[in-house]
Amino acid sequence: MRLVSLALAFFTVNGPLSARPKTHDAAVSVLGQVGLASETGYDPPTVASLDNADGVAIDPTTGKLFVSDSENHRILRFSAVAAYRTNASAEAVFGQADFVSQQTNRGRTKPDANTLSNPSSLCCDAQGRLWVCDYNNARVLRYDGASFKASGAAADGVIGQIDFENSDPATAQTNDGGFQNPSGIAVDAAGALWVADASIPKILRFDAAASLGSNYNGAADGYLGKVDSGNFVVSTGATADAKGFGSGVGGISLDAAGRLWASDPTNNRILRFDDAANKADGADADGVLGQPDFSTVTYLDPPTAATMSSPYSVTAAPDGTAWVSDFVNHRILGFVDAANRGNGAPADIVLGQPDFATNGELPNSARTIKAPTQVVIGREGSLFAAQFRAEGLVKRWSDPVTISAPRSVRATKRGTAVLRGTAIGAVRVEFRPPGSTGYRRAAGRPTAWTVSLRRIRRPVNLVPIRAVAFDDRTAAARVTVRKPR
Repeated sequence: MRLVSLALAFFTVNGPLSARPKTHDAAVSVLGQVGLASETGYDPPTVASLDNADGVAIDPTTGKLFVSDSENHRILRFSAVAAYRTNASAEAVFGQADFVSQQTNRGRTKPDANTLSNPSSLCCDAQGRLWVCDYNNARVLRYDGASFKASGAAADGVIGQIDFENSDPATAQTNDGGFQNPSGIAVDAAGALWVADASIPKILRFDAAASLGSNYNGAADGYLGKVDSGNFVVSTGATADAKGFGSGVGGISLDAAGRLWASDPTNNRILRFDDAANKADGADADGVLGQPDFSTVTYLDPPTAATMSSPYSVTAAPDGTAWVSDFVNHRILGFVDAANRGNGAPADIVLGQPDFATNGELPNSARTIKAPTQVVIGREGSLFAAQFRAEGLVKRWSDPVTISAPRSVRATKRGTAVLRGTAIGAVRVEFRPPGSTGYRRAAGRPTAWTVSLRRIRRPVNLVPIRAVAFDDRTAAARVTVRKPR
């Protein structure tokens, strides 16, 4: 019954409940490890372990969480409740027949519809389809209704190969719609699929991707990247500009306004393409973070709030913050109102490090992360970040739960008392009346709650009050209620 009530609380959240994390905030839960400070590797894997967690995605239709367990060549699916619990067990696995297997392509000489080889970035579209960058199989897989598939289920579609049994790498030609190592993936509001390649400096667009059938290896409908003589070319060093990428592209993300954000690890920067779906092939980027301009590709050690070192991925959050996985600096940077920031603007938030000048690989704890990869924002506002290490994990940051209540209240001559206060980060406020052993729900909203008490007879009464978050975290207060004079 308790888990059911938690699930209902989660699904009734309307819009982000919590604000963005603040600098050096502590994570509040972790998947893949028994605790936030644990650093355990598992071989063979288990139903709850991760090894080189590369991608994360949340199905907006169910709230279920998917994680690319890259080194174990599998994807784990966690229920909407388990996703918020430390060391929770997955409910299903894709790419393997069970939770203890870990062979590439299930030990076969060729891939198939139910196998994976080092899956990387993930995304879910508005209809609950899961899209997977199957990195070493040079393809993108589509799982329809992924939240309800059984363990070991086959993918429903493949892009970049003629069928599920091929893994031929693409060429650098602009008319080649395949991939060498797909590394970033996103779906826009119109259903267009965007795929970045880590080994070819390009991003491809496939319009109405879900309607392309069970296999598609034709040309893309559009692309971003620098082209010379019909081939995508590297743009770095003296040739760096607004048009191209370094040796390849990392993670990508689309915001609600149709801007595409792309990590350019070689050039230590993030590029922004406004109204990306309507840009001409090979168009220039409109903005850059991590560098002061489009022609600079340097990095600083120690870093600053405005620099990066091999950014792995970028995520555009619903509140306008761009979250960057600053891989080599072992930190996550948050750029508030990112679309309106100038080139080279400094980050406002850093997670995983105590400040913007620190970049060492610190022991695992609630406030650190090693080599972060993809970031995803939960439906209630939590930030999930994967860690690319043998001691794999996904950490979650969420605002603290706080409650404000009066210290003392005097009852009226009729023996009644009214308590009022506020709570942040909570879905409900509860109180325990004097002489009662159970809690009752306070009236009003958590941000403006009210407790009405009657028959106050004892000289001094202590009334416990608690604010409860959707994931059962609490903040407590105690009000002294005195009888009438």
